[in-house]
Parts: sequence; C-alpha cells; structure tokens
Amino acid sequence: MPNPFKIISVLACFVFLLGALGCHPASKPADKQPSKKTARKKVKEYKEIKYSDKQLIAFFDSVGKLPVNPMANKVAFYADSVFKTFTKPVNRQLSAPDFALLKQAIRAKKINVHIAKKIFGEFTVDSNCNSNGLFDSVKRGYVYLQAYHFIRNKNKFDEFAVGVADRGHCEGAMIYYFRGSKIIAKQDGYSRYGSDPEYFTNVDGENIVYRQYEFAVGSGVGWFNYFFYKYDGDKLIPVLNELATGNVQGSWIGRVTWLDASVKKTNPLTLKMVYYNQFVSEDRTTWGPMVINDSTMVSYKWDEKSKTLIGQYEKSKISKAQILSYYLEDNDLLFINVFKKPLKAALNSKENRPLILRYLTNVKAYQDTVHK
Repeated sequence: MPNPFKIISVLACFVFLLGALGCHPASKPADKQPSKKTARKKVKEYKEIKYSDKQLIAFFDSVGKLPVNPMANKVAFYADSVFKTFTKPVNRQLSAPDFALLKQAIRAKKINVHIAKKIFGEFTVDSNCNSNGLFDSVKRGYVYLQAYHFIRNKNKFDEFAVGVADRGHCEGAMIYYFRGSKIIAKQDGYSRYGSDPEYFTNVDGENIVYRQYEFAVGSGVGWFNYFFYKYDGDKLIPVLNELATGNVQGSWIGRVTWLDASVKKTNPLTLKMVYYNQFVSEDRTTWGPMVINDSTMVSYKWDEKSKTLIGQYEKSKISKAQILSYYLEDNDLLFINVFKKPLKAALNSKENRPLILRYLTNVKAYQDTVHK
C-alpha cells in the first residue's frame, strides 16, 4: 500500500544532482528507515549571473531582516502534513477467539494468511515484494509477524503493535497498534533497515510511541524525522515531529549541512542535537572551514491543553527555525536569516568569504530566476 506522501517533490533534484556528482554517502547509519519510492522531478535550470560583492552583501542583509515565521512555516509544511496523516485511525474489535489466535501467532512470529485476513480485515501488500511473494515470506501460506510491546511484561497484551509481512522488503507492509484486543491505528510499516517502534511513558501515565520516518536518502543526502504519537483513549494522536537527521554533502548551491539528533532521556523527553555547516569550493572538491559547529540538548514539555510535546528551545543553543534550516527543502533564505550572525562573522574570514559569496550568488540567482 504505497504511501502517497512519500512522493517527494523538492528533494528529488538534490538526490539526482548529488548522485551525479559522486558526493559523500549519507552519514546516517544503516539502521534508519529508508523510503519506498522517490519520484524524480525535472532538475531545475539556472542561469549563471554575476553580482558584485556589494550586491551580494546587500542581498544578505535584506534576507536577514525578513520575518522568520513565514519562511519557517513554509519549510515545515510538507513534513508536518505527512506527520499528521501517517497514522491512520482504525476501530476494529477482535473477538476473544481471534485475539487468542493473534497471541499465538505473536509467539510463533508468523501468521497464517487466512488468519491474518480474518484479524486485520485487509492484505494489500504487493505480492512481488520479495523473491517468494508476500504469502510465502516465511513458508508456504505464512507471513512474518513481529510484536512490539509497550510495557515491560511482554505477556501482558495491553498496549502493543504488530508488524505484518516482511517489513524489510515489502512495500505496504503494515504496523497495527492495539489497546487490548482492539486495533486502534495503523501505519505503513515498510522498513528496510529495521526502524521499529519505540516507546516511553508520558508524565500523564500514557505511552508515547515513536519511529523514524525517512523522507529522502541518497548519495550525500539523508532526511529522517522522529514521529511521536501518544495513546489517548482508543486513539493514537500526533504529539511531536522533530528532525532526526538532515544531511546534504556538497549540494549544487554550495552548502554542506549536517544535523543528527538522538534520544538521550525520556523523562522529560530530551534530544541531543549535533550539527555543523560549511561551504563548498568552486570545483566541489574541498570544503571550507566550519562556519557552524556545535551541539545542544533540547527538552520537550507535555502540554495537556494542546496535547503536544513542546520544545523548550529557549533553553537550548538552537531554535526551531534553525532546526528547520537543516531540512532538505528550499530553505536557503531561512538558513541565511536564522544564522546571520555566524555567517556575518565568517564573511570576514579570508578562507570562507569567497565560498560564502559564491553561495550567496547561487541563492540570489535562484531567487531572481524563480521570481521573474
């Protein structure tokens, strides 16, 4: 069951160009969830335009004065849209005999196709998803089934999820979320490198589950987000969408970016973010000195009114808008705006100045072209 939101619009040109240039491989280790398909879009065409240093500095200063929120909201829109629709609500109560069959299948780590159809009411995975086909992924008539228990006692089937079919190969393999014997939600479960659901208990006593969603991966490119959802009665509601990895090594526009976030604590939820930025030489063979090179902790507070986890960015060295500047989106104006201070300082560097001016040339040329 292909996910329509994984048809990437803007990112395809990054993947195509970076792959053609033979840039560095994506820095995310191979345990993160890759996407199923990435639609390729026609690569943008740019005319080489010459600007004076004075024009480029004036452009830089003008971008630095733009309001942040409209740019940040524009960059965040696509990923937030995917996040809010990735989990589909389900309302399917299993009978006691069917629930007993499911628990038996969980212990066996495989399920008979006919029983699977009876329990889940659907089976839409592509039958060509692996060499044997969906219905023989374990042995004839059986498919894989993996349980994820959101409680220490794995024999207590209270809140848990099950992944059905060979999630490492089957596009459209599903993960179903349960509260007791009731299926309350489902997600696209495809995960070539084993991105499994994890969980922690929120301050209100309810469980929060999270996975990494892969937006793009390629040669020198990686974009993964953490998607957090919370058990709320018989629902699984979206509570936080945060960048896990934003990686572009030597893009056409001349900016090298890298941000990696990892979960360090869950009470309160705390992510450690390590990030840097530098610029590419004109021949694309070397990187200039680091303009940004830092790390910070970001904690998140539960807000009962909005039923979301809210980042306490004011207590960190990075803002939400700065995090968004590491998305693989058309976000260079946002980047210039939110990092204007270190960029201004780097413009006084003999090594960095020509690289940044070249970057500003590319950004301004693009803006002048698309806004004609």
